[in-house]
Parts: sequence; C-alpha cells; structure tokens
Amino acid sequence: MSWKNIRLIFVKELVGTIRDRRTIIAMIIIPLIFYPLLFTGIGYFNKLGSMKSEEATSNIIIYGAEFAPQLVKYFQGNEKIEILNIKENSSSKLENGDVQAVLEIPSDFKYKIEQGGAGVLILKYDATEAKSRIAQKRINQIIEKYKGEIVLQRLSHLGLKEEFITPLILKEENIATAEKIAGSFLAVLLPYLIIILIFIGAMHTAVDLTAGEKERGTIATLLVSQISRLEIVLGKCFAVMFISFTSMVLGLLGLTLAFLSGASIAGGIEGAKFGISINTIFLIFLVLLPLVGLASAVLVMVGIFARNIREASSYITPIYMLTIFLGIISISQGIELTSKMFLVPVLNSSFVFKELLMGKICWDHIITTFSANTIIAGFALLESTRLFTKEEVLFRS
Repeated sequence: MSWKNIRLIFVKELVGTIRDRRTIIAMIIIPLIFYPLLFTGIGYFNKLGSMKSEEATSNIIIYGAEFAPQLVKYFQGNEKIEILNIKENSSSKLENGDVQAVLEIPSDFKYKIEQGGAGVLILKYDATEAKSRIAQKRINQIIEKYKGEIVLQRLSHLGLKEEFITPLILKEENIATAEKIAGSFLAVLLPYLIIILIFIGAMHTAVDLTAGEKERGTIATLLVSQISRLEIVLGKCFAVMFISFTSMVLGLLGLTLAFLSGASIAGGIEGAKFGISINTIFLIFLVLLPLVGLASAVLVMVGIFARNIREASSYITPIYMLTIFLGIISISQGIELTSKMFLVPVLNSSFVFKELLMGKICWDHIITTFSANTIIAGFALLESTRLFTKEEVLFRS
C-alpha cells in the first residue's frame, strides 16, 4: 500500500468535489449563513411573539361577579385584564379566541367565604393558545393575592400572625456555575447536531464519489491504473472524511455565531455563559474522528454497492433515519447507558459528547467509544475494498 497513491486519489476526489457548486453550497453557504439566520430567526420571532402576548390585554368573562364583589375589584384594577359583559355561550367565544378565559363564580361563594369555608372557582381556558395561557396565569396571580388577603383576615380574627401558617421558609441556592448551565444546554442540543452534521456532510460526497462515478462511467478509467483497489477506497474515504469533517466544523461555527447573538434560541437562557475548555474540545475531537471515519466508510460502502445515485440514496435513507433516532435518544433526559451500550456506534458518541459538555470525563466510556467506532469503521473499509474488487458489483446495471 502506497500512501503516495492514496494521497493522489484523495487530492483528485477532493478537487473534483470542491469544483461542484452543490458542495460549496452545502459546506459553506448553508452552515455559515443559513444556520445563523435560521436559529437567530427562530429566537427572534419566539421573543417577539412572547413580548406581544405579554403586552396584549386579556379579555375575560366573569359569570357570577355579584357573588364575589371584592374579587372582581382586583380584576378591575388590573390594567392587563378587560372584563367583557357577554351573556352568550362562553365556550364558543373561548374556542374562537374572542375571549382568553372564563371565570365562573358559584352563587354560594360569598357565603362560604364569610363562614370560614372554601369557595370554589371554575376557570376555563385554552392551553393550546399562548394568549389564553397568559390570561390563566394573570387570573391565578389575582386569585392568589385575594386568597392571601382572606387568610390574613381570618388569622387576624383569631389573633394569630401570618407565620402561624408558614412555619418553614425554604431558601434555595443554585450552585451551578454559568459555564455548567451553558454546558447543560449544549449537552442536550450539540451531540444531536454534531451527528446530523457529520452524516449530512458525508452523504452527498460519498454517493457522488462512488455511485455517481459508476453512473458517469468514469470508474473504468480509475480501475485500469496501477493503483490498488485498497488505495482507491482509502483515498475516496479520506476525501469523504475531510468534506464531512469540514462541513461539521463550519456548521458548528455557524451555530456558534447564532448562539452568540442575543436574539438566538440560546439567548434567553438565564445565567448561561457559553464557553468550552481546550481539554473538552480535544476530547470531543478525539471521539469525533472515529465517528467521522465510521460514517464515511459506511456511506462509501453503500455507494460502491449501489448501481446508481438513486439506488444509493434509497439505501442511505434508512441509515440516516436510524442515525437521527440514535441521536434523539441522547436528547432524552434521565437516560443513562450501560457499559455495553457504549459499543453501539453513534449512540456511544452522542452520550460521550453529552458527558464531556456536562464536565464529566469518563475514560472508560471514551476508550470504549473510540475503540468500537474505529473497529467498525475498519470493517466497513475492508468490506468496501472487497466490494470494489468485484467486477459484478462495479459494472452491474
């Protein structure tokens, strides 16, 4: 095996890939322009929608207002709430969004309160509507305030202090640092994004360098050269790895630009301070390289086996869906893998990324993940080479 020949194939495939306008769009324009615009836009419109919902006045209906005049005064004194005098069917008004909440006060409410009992209030709202949820929140705050006043009056009649019903005061103290808060956010989102970016970057290039070359009929020219089949496969795989790795890095750079923006989806995380140590970055890349190699080797193997680009795309789709599924598992909170589960490719990397971003360094998991992904990538490369030596695979129609 000659590394000179491998480098020759690598440079040839890399230059050919970069010349393709689609590669430039996928590698540079989408990660560095589209991703920041996408995430910043999502964050901006989320904030804009929340601000508009918070500023809007909540229209509510109160049935039985005469049975709780003191409570109604609280509602009338709130500038964010407008009481509508509607006698029609309130359910249809609530469903249509004409009103955001309906409060029903039973006829015996005032009597029960005066007798020291508990009055029952019925609040109807639509949990699927943001404005209705805000109205429900505002009404609850007013009711809590009114309830507190009733409790104080009853305690006063009994000659008791407020502390009588609140014997304990719990003071909470969050020891999480700003970096750890940011790490917990990144640990949920980043492993999934890394895996998706790796496969997105590798798919188009792997298919084009294998099945695409079959379809264009240029593979025969490559096979008559004095370069061995193993060297050709390695050169192609390294080219796919380079494109995939570069695409992933540029994608993360684009996401970083979005996160640093105050309007991004990460901008609203209270107390978060985004920053990753050099040691964490090194360990992430240590785990990342075998994963990039694994994705590239598997996709190259599929591309060699397929007759054309269309067939290769059909084979890659379930692989990509499985990758998404394994990545989603890492997003789920509270799930921990056993030691044997770190032998499962993709899943192991996503959980190691999650641990590293949370500040946990478990060398057993890192070594197992690195070794498992490297070995599986090696088997995929050997199978790719075996398929590349079969004329019936390369030239079947």
